[in-house]
Amino acid sequence: MVTLWCNDICFENVAAVLFDKDGTLADSHTFLKKLATTRSQLLAQQVPGIAPQLMAAFGCQGNTYDTAGLMAVGTRYENEVAAATYVAAAGYTWGEALEIARSAFAESDRSFTRKAKFTPPLPEIATLLEALNAKGVKLAVLSGDTTANVQDFVACYGWDSLVTWCAGSEQPPFKPNPQMLWNACQHLNVTPKQSVVIGDSLLDQQLAEQGQAQAFISVTWGGSAAIASADAILSHPEQLRIQPE
Repeated sequence: MVTLWCNDICFENVAAVLFDKDGTLADSHTFLKKLATTRSQLLAQQVPGIAPQLMAAFGCQGNTYDTAGLMAVGTRYENEVAAATYVAAAGYTWGEALEIARSAFAESDRSFTRKAKFTPPLPEIATLLEALNAKGVKLAVLSGDTTANVQDFVACYGWDSLVTWCAGSEQPPFKPNPQMLWNACQHLNVTPKQSVVIGDSLLDQQLAEQGQAQAFISVTWGGSAAIASADAILSHPEQLRIQPE
């Protein structure tokens, strides 16, 4: 186990670090805005005039991108349900609305054949993962994305030997359900109190608190705002220092 130093705050007896993916490990904001645009345009082919409402719901109005919005932190399922709600409001039955949303989301996926290629690692992330691994810290990635996309991201950038466990949110438990954290800890053979969650959203904080992790570290290096109530806040991966115990 190690001691993690976040500037002048330390967390002792840490055996595992559980990372969020988009906005924490991956530079995903540009991609997610393009994906929101594609989804909205495809849905507008079925429901004319719906695109502006959808973009606002996704948190992607005009040139802005809400790093705490639905597209940024919501699961795929939550985004589908939100889109279906606007379709249903146009006069479709709920079953029809869900099918239209799912079909549009599936078609938009085909526009981006491999998400990992569009969401490269943020600067110095690889160095941080390698440093943690070298000190014997076990690593997991818990995301609102699908498990397949998380696993492909890890494989795409050659981190298979660094990351022990990946979990997405295409089916329960969804973030911030604490079972997601407990499953990861079970696979890593650590206790929740030996784990630290690193992420950029309130859902990551809720996951850490509800799962009884030792700490939640809020990061702003991906462009998200700091979460003031986090146990520590980092603006650059180099600010996380590792000391063996």
